[in-house]
Amino acid sequence: MGDKADKRRHWRAGGDASIELPPEVVRLGSYYVSRRDDAKMVFIPEGPFIMGSVEDDIFAADNEKPQRQVTLSAYLIDVFPVTNAAYARFIEEKGYQHRDYWSEAGWQWKEELGAEAPLAWRQRGWNDPEQPMAGVSWYEADAYCHWAGKQLPTEAQWEKSARGSDGRRYPWGEEFPTRQLANFNDYVGRTTKVGSYPQGVSPLGCYDMSGNVNNWCRDWYWDGFYHYCAEHELNADPVLDDRLREELALQDSEAKCDRGGGFATGWFHHEALSCPARLAWHPGERNFWNGFRTVIELLPSTEGR
Repeated sequence: MGDKADKRRHWRAGGDASIELPPEVVRLGSYYVSRRDDAKMVFIPEGPFIMGSVEDDIFAADNEKPQRQVTLSAYLIDVFPVTNAAYARFIEEKGYQHRDYWSEAGWQWKEELGAEAPLAWRQRGWNDPEQPMAGVSWYEADAYCHWAGKQLPTEAQWEKSARGSDGRRYPWGEEFPTRQLANFNDYVGRTTKVGSYPQGVSPLGCYDMSGNVNNWCRDWYWDGFYHYCAEHELNADPVLDDRLREELALQDSEAKCDRGGGFATGWFHHEALSCPARLAWHPGERNFWNGFRTVIELLPSTEGR
C-alpha cells in the first residue's frame, strides 16, 4: 500500500457511504480514538433527526421551537466529556502559551485573567483523571479544540448525539431524570467519573449528555435562531457561527450556547437536562459545571473517484 492509502481509514455506513477519517484518528473496535488526546469517539452517520420541541410542550422554552427535521453530515463525537487526563496533555504541551490555538478574544481574555488552567484544575475532589474537566470557559474549550485538531459540536450535532433520530426528550427516553440516570440536583455535589451512569447513555452511544458537566457548543446564542432556520429553510448542518452572526448583525448576541445541564441543575429545572433545552453563557464564564466535548467532521472519501 502506498503512503496515501496508509493514512486512510474508512467506515462504511449503511453499506453505501464511504467516509474518510483523518490520519490522526484510528478505529479500535466499534470506537474511534484521536491520537492527539486519546479520546474515545463514536461515529454519527449522515442523515436527518428531529430537532427542537413542539409548540404545545409545557416544559419547553420558546427558544426550542419550532420543532423541525434537520439533516447533518457525518461526524465523530466524544463518547465522554473531555476529562482531566485529556486536558492535562493540552496544559503539558503549553497550550496556554501557544497563541495560535486561541481566538483573538480568547487570548485577550486569558491574558487579562492570567489564566493558566481551568477553575477546577487540581482541586481536591475534582481532579481525578477520569472526572470531566470542570470550570472551563468557552475560550479554553475552543483553544483545546484547535490544539487537538477538533471542533466544539454545533447545537445540532450535540442534540442529535443526545437524542438520536426518534425525538426523545432525554438521552434515555421520556422518563424524568432520576439519580440513577444522571448526576444532577447536587445529589453528589460535584462531578463524577465519566460514564458512571450507563442507564443514561444516549441511543447513539454518548454518556453524560445530561448532568455531570454542561457542554459548550460552537454556536452563538440567539433565542430566535430556530424560527430563522425554519423560515429560511436552513435545515442542513445549521450553525450560528461568526459568519452568520455578522451577516445577521447579531453582534449584541454575546453568549455561547450550552447544553445538557450539570451536577448542580436542580430538580425544579429538570427541563435543562432534556435534549432540546438551550442554555447560554458568556464565553469567558467559568463555573464548576462548565465542561465540553469535541467533534471531528467527516467528508465522503475521494478514493476511487
